[in-house]
Amino acid sequence: FLPFSRKPTMKKDYTWLPGVNRIGWIDCEKLQRRVDLHGICGTVVPILTEITEIDFFDEAEVGKKTTKENGSRVDDAKLKFHCATLLPIHKHLGFIVTDNSGQDYLIGCAEPPYPKINVELGVGDCDGDGAGFYYEITHTAICTMMKCVASY
Repeated sequence: FLPFSRKPTMKKDYTWLPGVNRIGWIDCEKLQRRVDLHGICGTVVPILTEITEIDFFDEAEVGKKTTKENGSRVDDAKLKFHCATLLPIHKHLGFIVTDNSGQDYLIGCAEPPYPKINVELGVGDCDGDGAGFYYEITHTAICTMMKCVASY
């Protein structure tokens, strides 16, 4: 018998995917209802709507962390990338991310809370750094960054 003298600690840092191959955006309102339940159950979410591929440059990053708040699971996903086009941020956008092994992940769902999009316009540097839009997408939900099946 070991006494419980120490509280277990939960690491709050994001777990980042080793690499991003593709990123696409979708209209969250066209997703089927309660895709977060697929993520909780561990089943794969089918994407049954049009995916618009994003031509990003530099390295994209995507990560996820899971915490417990008031006895409930809460997932936070973060996606960062740099591209030359302005996305239709007036819509409720979701994102499909494909990692280097070919696995697709969905960030977003049909119900609120929708992913939050922060965008900055960068004009580039004299040393050849590209001009474009810097995006940081965050999504906090019961389950996010769920495995999915997508066809571009």
